[in-house]
Amino acid sequence: MNTSADLQLTADGMPIFAHDLCEDAAQATAYLLLEEGKSNLRTVLVTGSHGAGKTTQLKLIDQHVRKAGASVSWFNGWAHKEDADPFASMLFALWDQVDIRGDAQTPGSEQVDSIVSATMRRKGYPSATGLHTRESVDSGERSLLIAADLISQLIVRSQPLNELAHATKLLSDAADYSEDRFRQQKLLERARSYLFPRRFKEQMDGIVQHIRHRQVDPHLPCFLFVDDLDRCPPALGLALLEAAGRFFAVPGLVVVVALDEVVARAWVQSAYEGNVDGRAYVDKLFDRRILGTEERARVIWAQILGVEWRMAEWEGLVGRAHPEMADRAVISATRLLRIHSGSDIRKVRRTLNEVRTIIIEEGEYVSKVTLMPDVARLGVLCGYLVRERFPRVVERISDLRLLEARVEVVEELMTIASNWELPDEDDDALTWLREFLELTPEEERELGYILDIRHFLPTDILIQTGANLVLIGMGLR
Repeated sequence: MNTSADLQLTADGMPIFAHDLCEDAAQATAYLLLEEGKSNLRTVLVTGSHGAGKTTQLKLIDQHVRKAGASVSWFNGWAHKEDADPFASMLFALWDQVDIRGDAQTPGSEQVDSIVSATMRRKGYPSATGLHTRESVDSGERSLLIAADLISQLIVRSQPLNELAHATKLLSDAADYSEDRFRQQKLLERARSYLFPRRFKEQMDGIVQHIRHRQVDPHLPCFLFVDDLDRCPPALGLALLEAAGRFFAVPGLVVVVALDEVVARAWVQSAYEGNVDGRAYVDKLFDRRILGTEERARVIWAQILGVEWRMAEWEGLVGRAHPEMADRAVISATRLLRIHSGSDIRKVRRTLNEVRTIIIEEGEYVSKVTLMPDVARLGVLCGYLVRERFPRVVERISDLRLLEARVEVVEELMTIASNWELPDEDDDALTWLREFLELTPEEERELGYILDIRHFLPTDILIQTGANLVLIGMGLR
């Protein structure tokens, strides 16, 4: 296993070995995006769970893409979730790559000006209008059209679309007729007749070509990196995801979205009430997936947490270590630490310090345990995590005054394996346990996962010893 020297850090705090691993993947991904972006690649999805390193991977890809001569714009969905028009803000992210001269020539409509005001202020441009709260169904498409029209005026000096201003007013008026649903629907249908997709694509073509012309290499595509959509409220997150996948798919622009796909699928299932398959829906929005972020995170964190697990001094553990079994215990421990602490190494260290303190305080008992050290402290860690994540369960176990009764309850909990399924109603012991601890199926599943250490305890005596170690971690022995 690694030593502390393996955890030397880069300037931004990333372990060197982890940086090298991600750097190789980023270089290969950047080459793929640049080459396929010249032809028909438009939308790309970088998948991974929260804390897996999606943003880090995008930053590394960014460096290679810029070095090749292409431009990169960034849009952070979470940072813009409170904007009056997050959709317009996403389009205005491309403005960072545009050399703007002169004043904006917006259509002479108060509604149009009010929609772009928040975005203009965010980009440092003055605006005399205030924020207007709008609840129109088509506010996303409308704000995209207006933002595209404004940018196209600024960079290619095109004239404003009179029809656009008219459609905007219709939609704004429609939002005011909330009592007259029939009239509102008629106005919305009339506004939709202005063919949003075609008009928006015309504007986007001009914007993208202008950005590419200013690149170091104008033959390469330009890029828009979209991050942190999965931290937005579900309705907004799904709407922005759909906009990125549908409306920004124009020649010469590659939109790269970093997202926890499990979250996106849940959005789809909820929004469409289970009538649409989440994976198939997300598939249709993107031309390609970039995989591997999750797998690299597991490898990196297994090494980092393994080092943290073995770097600390553990007093009072007297059992003999068996290398193969010890490695398995480290794998189990790092998996649990990853679940509990995510990618926060400070939380990992705090957890291990508290577990080590618990063992020192219970030295009189622990010094008599003949289990090998890694397994002994794994048992205490499991009990500590149960106490942290399920204080109500620990409180219920504490109601049992006899130590033997507490041990019996923990032994029963330890029989719930990680491949948990709904228990058989005829299983009297498990039924009693569920009723006594007042467990939901989700709690029972996670408890079983945390306490899945039976393969380290092959005899009844060792199972009892392991249950006592878990109780020590819970603070109940």
